[in-house]
Amino acid sequence: MHPINDNGYTQAADAAVELLQRHAPEEAATAAPYVRKLFEALSDGHTFIWLNDADVAALRQIPGVVGSSGMPLILSGKRLFLGRVWQLERDLAQEIVRLAAAEAEPVNWMQAGQNLAQWFAGANSEGQRDAAALALLQPFILISGGPGTGKTTTVAKLLGLLCSNGGRLPRIALAAPTGKAAAHMARALHRAVYDFEPPDPIRRHLLQLEGQTVHHLLKLRPPQMQPAFHREQPLPLDVLVIDEASMLDLALMLQLLRAVPSGCRVILLGDENQLPSVGAGAVLAELAQETRLNTATAQELSAMLPQHGFTVADNPPPLSANTARLHFSHRFGADSGIGCLARAIVAGDAESAWAQFARFPDALGVREGSIKQQAEAFYEKQAAYWQAVVSGDAEQAFSRQTDTVVLAGWREDAAAFNEAYRRCLQRYGLARADAPWFAGQVVMVSRNDYALDLFNGDIGLILPDPDRPDTLTAHFPAANGRRTVPLSRLPAHETAFAITVHKSQGSEYGEVWLLPPSAPSGSTHGLNRAMLYTAVTRARERFVFWGGRTAFQTACATQENRRSALREIIAKETEKQAETSA
Repeated sequence: MHPINDNGYTQAADAAVELLQRHAPEEAATAAPYVRKLFEALSDGHTFIWLNDADVAALRQIPGVVGSSGMPLILSGKRLFLGRVWQLERDLAQEIVRLAAAEAEPVNWMQAGQNLAQWFAGANSEGQRDAAALALLQPFILISGGPGTGKTTTVAKLLGLLCSNGGRLPRIALAAPTGKAAAHMARALHRAVYDFEPPDPIRRHLLQLEGQTVHHLLKLRPPQMQPAFHREQPLPLDVLVIDEASMLDLALMLQLLRAVPSGCRVILLGDENQLPSVGAGAVLAELAQETRLNTATAQELSAMLPQHGFTVADNPPPLSANTARLHFSHRFGADSGIGCLARAIVAGDAESAWAQFARFPDALGVREGSIKQQAEAFYEKQAAYWQAVVSGDAEQAFSRQTDTVVLAGWREDAAAFNEAYRRCLQRYGLARADAPWFAGQVVMVSRNDYALDLFNGDIGLILPDPDRPDTLTAHFPAANGRRTVPLSRLPAHETAFAITVHKSQGSEYGEVWLLPPSAPSGSTHGLNRAMLYTAVTRARERFVFWGGRTAFQTACATQENRRSALREIIAKETEKQAETSA
């Protein structure tokens, strides 16, 4: 069970059992152990538990609690779901199938073919070209790929193609799970717009796009967290791009897709090898699969792009024509230490992964030491950052803050490092034990504040106020530079010299240090393959693992696939739809 979620899920399980005992006391005795197992599985992101024959037989004796629909517990073959979670997966599958089956705007094949040839003429851009062409035909598509494969470049050119296709410029929104990821996507997309030559009106249209969080897009407001946009009041959009889609759990993805009108194009971007969402489900992993086109789609695509490289099949799996994976990394090639390490981790080849540290000593490093030694080493590494802070150069401080970052698997380990680093800074006179704030302190917002336009994951620096140098204030990046927020108005936040791997998603840094977990050897709270891969691929230039060979190779070999029925339910919904339309 996830160490952070343990207490919350245990309390939820206790409450569910108590409710059962009040309303169905006889059945509760049988159901209670399964309810607790389901909540334990949910805390690890799974949507169901497997049963044996005896379990199935026992649960069939309490039909007032267990059934195939509309019950607190849902039994499907040898799988048992909490009723609400089963409904979430079913409802999400229906929304995905609805959007994927919508009528796409007809493609001007001649114009699109010319633009595809011109805009994707660079070396090794065939995969990006094929993905963009397929996305023109599909109203719902997932474009996946590792770092440097050009997901944002592909989507920028795809948006250019869509803008060139119709008589009017489409209404486009860029969204991501966190403010940091949304801002990163918008910056990357603006840079990518200068890599090709769309007409000026289209270029201007794309350059005015800004990223926003999914919560902000839907106008989810506390305390009820009911969205302003939903099925009855859909988003006024023609195209929705969702970056870092692996971070979206079942519930938020459902809220989002329910608010999308049929005919609005949905473009998901992400990397299924990264960590899944904190909440239940693995939506991106369930959607990701090898691209296979039926004959009709292949013929339509060939009219625009005869040389496409997609496989054609007689009976392709459901939605296999709604996904395209980019394989060629323009950032991490065969001579890249980070790229070679990431690929070995994805393959689960622990021996090869470890060998990369010796093969690429400039890009990859291994260190060991106490938390005090880690803090001292990080202080030395941050010399340029602290020089900028002390000299009052806020712009340089922001630039240098991302040179090196410390990542940890669990929040407790990040908090322990942040405390050790504060003590280190006190020794050098940069922080005081009797003051909560100090210049140069890095903070991360942990709760959305719509009034201040600050969101979970946003990073700020505590620095002197430009107008009152003797007063500290929080500085945050803004579209036109930076903005300040009084310390008294800061929403819930935490010190963030070290952050969790989860919180780092959607960001990239010059150098990444990954700390070993504090949990004892053999604990289920150690690192795993997805966490290792996510940490490694946050680094642009260098990755350092703080730990030994055994811990690293164990993490590389530990694949924690989430149990989800979404793909199977999508197949059933697709089949149902085909029967209805036949």
